[in-house]
Amino acid sequence: MSNAEKTKLEPTAGELIRKMKMVGEGCIKMDDDCVMRSFGGPPERVVLDAVGFSPAQIKAMLDMQPWSQEIEDLYRGVDGRKVVDHEALYNPPDSYRTRMWTAEEFAEKKKEMARRNKEVNGENAEREGGGC
Repeated sequence: MSNAEKTKLEPTAGELIRKMKMVGEGCIKMDDDCVMRSFGGPPERVVLDAVGFSPAQIKAMLDMQPWSQEIEDLYRGVDGRKVVDHEALYNPPDSYRTRMWTAEEFAEKKKEMARRNKEVNGENAEREGGGC
């Protein structure tokens, strides 16, 4: 089977994200290990789910954002599917965890995310969540 055929068989980045366990005030974040992690809401920020992204899935996500040489360099050649150790997936270093928000920062972030979701999804598609 060719690489192109394998890529067609794997789920898209969006499909992987939609299947992740999430909570209303949690968030998702991908770090330089190319593992997308969903975090529970504040204050604990416990990892609820983790999935490694393939280079093709990472490229597809990057293609939806403004181009950045720094981001391209960060993810070049990394395959998140190679991170298979449970400890590495669900107990990442603090630098991979989302930052802790004060109550005021979190309330402001929720307002910002609601505004952005309205812009992207329309007036009737509000979604809770504080962002990372």
